[in-house]
Amino acid sequence: MLTLSFSTIPELAQLLSLLGNEQRLAILRAIATDEKYAREIAEELGISRPLVAIYLRQLEKLGLAEGKSRTSDEPPYLRRYYRAVPFELVLNLDLIVSLPRSEDGTG
Repeated sequence: MLTLSFSTIPELAQLLSLLGNEQRLAILRAIATDEKYAREIAEELGISRPLVAIYLRQLEKLGLAEGKSRTSDEPPYLRRYYRAVPFELVLNLDLIVSLPRSEDGTG
């Protein structure tokens, strides 16, 4: 299981902002048990396919989703299937207090 980590307040804020979006959470839920490609997710959730693709790339960049390209017998012939990566986020006030406010360690 992936443990989400952060070393500064801005990193934590960015992570919480990403996870605080209902559509991104819905996408994670949609790919939690079954692999799906962007069009399937878009149709299931009623979100535009380009937006789903953007969100999937963001989730993949943070390690919260994994994508694998596969060929298909019908168009599109190359599809990228995604699955959520099990993760854990541990956060409490003591941890927030211990984080520096900036990359250079000030604050």
